[in-house]
Amino acid sequence: MTIGTMVTMASGSGRGRGRGSGTNNSGGKTQEYYGTIQPDLFVRQPGEPKIGSSGRQQRCFANFVPIEMEKADYSIYQFHVEFDPVVDSKHVRERMLLHENVTDEIGCFHVFDGMILYLTKEWHQNQEIEVPHPNTGDLIKVIFKQTNRFLLDNAQTINIFNTIIRRCFDEMQLVQLGRHYFNSKDARNVREYNMSILPGFETAIRMYENQLMLCEKMNEMYGGSTIITLYNNKLHRFTRLDWTINPLSEFQKDGQSITLKEYFKMQYGREIKNDDQPIIISEGKPKQPGEPPQVNYIVPELCFPTGLTDEMRKDFRMMKEIAMYTRLSPQQRLQETRKLITEFHSNERVQACLNYWGIRLADDLANVNARVLKSEPLHAEGTKKYEGRNAEWARGVKESGIYRRSDMTNWIVVGPNSGNSGMLIQKFISESSRLGSTLRVPIGDPMCVPIKGVSPNDYLEGVKLAIKQVAGETVHMLVVMLVDDNKTRYDSLKKFLCVECPIPNQCVNLRTLAGKSSDGGENKNFGSIVLKIFLQMICKTGGALWKVNIPLSDTMIVGYDLYHDSTLKGKTVGACVSTTSGDFTEFYSQTRPHENPTQLGNNLTHFVRKALKKYYDNNNNTLPTRLILYRDGAGDGQIPYIKNTEVKLVRDACDMVTQRAAKINNKEHKPITLAFIIVTKRVNMRILKQGASSNNAINPDPGTVVDTVVTRPERMDFYLVPQFVNQGTVTPVSYNIIYDDTGLGPDKQQQLAFKLCHLYYNWQGTVRVPAPCQYAHKLAFLTAQSLHGDSDEQLRDKLFFL
Repeated sequence: MTIGTMVTMASGSGRGRGRGSGTNNSGGKTQEYYGTIQPDLFVRQPGEPKIGSSGRQQRCFANFVPIEMEKADYSIYQFHVEFDPVVDSKHVRERMLLHENVTDEIGCFHVFDGMILYLTKEWHQNQEIEVPHPNTGDLIKVIFKQTNRFLLDNAQTINIFNTIIRRCFDEMQLVQLGRHYFNSKDARNVREYNMSILPGFETAIRMYENQLMLCEKMNEMYGGSTIITLYNNKLHRFTRLDWTINPLSEFQKDGQSITLKEYFKMQYGREIKNDDQPIIISEGKPKQPGEPPQVNYIVPELCFPTGLTDEMRKDFRMMKEIAMYTRLSPQQRLQETRKLITEFHSNERVQACLNYWGIRLADDLANVNARVLKSEPLHAEGTKKYEGRNAEWARGVKESGIYRRSDMTNWIVVGPNSGNSGMLIQKFISESSRLGSTLRVPIGDPMCVPIKGVSPNDYLEGVKLAIKQVAGETVHMLVVMLVDDNKTRYDSLKKFLCVECPIPNQCVNLRTLAGKSSDGGENKNFGSIVLKIFLQMICKTGGALWKVNIPLSDTMIVGYDLYHDSTLKGKTVGACVSTTSGDFTEFYSQTRPHENPTQLGNNLTHFVRKALKKYYDNNNNTLPTRLILYRDGAGDGQIPYIKNTEVKLVRDACDMVTQRAAKINNKEHKPITLAFIIVTKRVNMRILKQGASSNNAINPDPGTVVDTVVTRPERMDFYLVPQFVNQGTVTPVSYNIIYDDTGLGPDKQQQLAFKLCHLYYNWQGTVRVPAPCQYAHKLAFLTAQSLHGDSDEQLRDKLFFL
């Protein structure tokens, strides 16, 4: 569950050395405290409108809890702390600053990082206090020197506030594991699988539209190749098992030999029962560059695994059981958040800490006025239209037909022809023919080529034999019926059919078609399964299932995403998918690997130039006047580089192409306008639609847009919920428009993003991101996992990667 906290400023509160104030269009309030934001992150000019107007108003909760500042003139004082003689241990230094000799002067709720001390009240600029060493009792001179003073608009203030909130979690006796805090007292036990799920929180404070906010996300403790040792509440990365040592192995501690068994008994009071177990080696990051990794020795008996193995993830019953605890509904999230707020208010130590720092947590979640965009009708064959329900329209496709048909008169089926496999293949062919008739797709009788065995080589030889038998005749589609999901077999077939011998192809797992034994061997969903496969085949042969009305002329839309190559260490595959038609239903795909941001930028230049050339060829030698690029796969830390480098490279690529076209056609050069938009799927923000009363929360409707309160003042950004979710709480998608000279404005950009979420043909419903982005993701995944090279040019104008 995600909770968030916003800090509202008291009237006339401290105006400091910020970037400057401006106005937004949400009531004319002044935006202060810009100094908390890194200057490189600013992409929006102060006062530039960012709020849309389309759609109906919807009252929502956001996972942010307001915090009120009690002081009008807020300051934080920084002191450098020295110890004479020197104390090496940070933990000991922290304990010494909690000695009464110090706390009598400054209290116990200060923030100290081991070297720097922060106070909310002015103190002596230079002060010396003697404190006994906790272990030896020797008097240590602690020297305090004031070095700085921060106002509320300083970026360092954000870090201090983050520390204060973590301090509150400590006071509530939550356990810190890594960066997050977990409530071990509220563990949810899945007894059938001997598993515990710990609810936890992660926090982050930053500047939002008109105030500082703390976004606090509730996590569940499971996931990753990590182990936990509860005797010290630490997480460790599992590196390897060392069978050469065991609990009776000795090591040197303070100049004396001691066994691991004795050490854990003395240090943690844990008795090891099994003396014949190997030791887990956990390697951490080196303390200094050039040093070897830090090594921890962990006894298996004293640790617990976290995360889910691949086998566990394949266990449907287990995942369903776990989902009962991890997929919290909006109502459950609302209740859990309010429960946490109540605990904050009722904990005296937490209140004392917050009072010391002059801040107060509000009583409830923040309210957000969202808007719900109207649902999009889908255009089918001819003038037919249909609308989905809850942004899904599986029934509409079959009843209304498809927007643009393709040709599958010549197709091949390769697979085993004996036993149940042969029967399933014939049933698949029969159903495909029936669907072809229903959807009015030209489809002939396929050429069936049986294979002798089921090894990867048997399949590959069967495919090659089939191609040889057609003797150069055009093959519209080649279907390979696989006996299971073996990756080696799949990769070899995809590489051959997409790179070496380009033919539109479809791999079908026969296990998907087969029924369960409990159903008498009949698959009750056989028809719907074949329909989805058949629709994929239509797209891979050049068809389009539907379209939406996008009233933009002479516009090319580009999606970019990346994926790490499974065979090339350090290399990432970048994928670009662009539209080539005025109805936005035809696409062109490209891929290139890169090792660093410089190569990625150069690849974007290559992608854009080639995409524009393809658009030019497909549109009577005419270039688009507008290019809208959605860039997925970027974190916040990459924004300055993208803004300063990638945008310029794309801009230059557009200018280069338009100038060349103008010269060839002897026409005046007209530059292409550009919108460059970063799409982020992994966000901590959650939006809960208010139900019948303020005590009820449900998932927001598809098309919900949030562009106030919880958006960022330095950005031209908005959040969009394009999908309907009936399990758990939906996660919105963030759009950050870092460059835009198209003149479309925020309202049209929001509508366009929602419309594009309807154009992904591998699902009869909306997807989380604009379709070109989702296509780019699928293409990058296939290339990095299976092809390990560029697909053949003949396939790139089709959605061969679905």
